[in-house]
This record gives sequence, C-alpha cells and structure tokens, in this order.
Amino acid sequence: MFGLGGIYAELFKDVNFRIHPLTDIDAQEMINTFKARKILDSWRGAPPSDIAAIKDLLLRISALIEDIHEIQEMDLNPIMVMETGQGCYVAAARISIAPVSQ
Repeated sequence: MFGLGGIYAELFKDVNFRIHPLTDIDAQEMINTFKARKILDSWRGAPPSDIAAIKDLLLRISALIEDIHEIQEMDLNPIMVMETGQGCYVAAARISIAPVSQ
C-alpha cells in the first residue's frame, strides 16, 4: 500500500495497492495514480520531490519482504521525501515478525 498516511489515509482514502513482488512498473504506477501526486510536483512553488527515491524505496521494501519471509506486516509512516536528488527517509517504522517455528 502506498499513499497518504495517518488521519489523511482515513479521510481522503488516497492509497494504492499492488500485489507483491513489485515491478518497476508497479512502483511507478502507484506513485503516478496517487491522487495527491501534485504535492510531490513543486506544488505552490515548493521544490519538486525526489520521485525516483520513492520508487526505489518501494522496490527495496518489496525485495526485503521477498528475502525475509518472516515479515508479516510493515508500516513505514511517515516517509519524508526530500527535494529531487536528495532522497527520502523513513521517520518511523513498525515491523511484525512471525515467530520462529521449531
């Protein structure tokens, strides 16, 4: 799932879903079909956000889930996106891991 987080996810319901594993096309479509996409594109004179970094993050998360099968759930919120070329970072993360079977 990708979209507005927190109370805005509930209020605006501006989220996109794709089935794992993500392809580069999936990640790009998730970003492009995001209703609030204009916020990322120099809205009201703000510098444009690093869209490539968001796409890279989505693909890396998908790869992480592929490699670590014990991940049951992951919530990265908020993700702070910097200006183009400066990346993005996860401010808070919650990851649930399956118990190790014996």
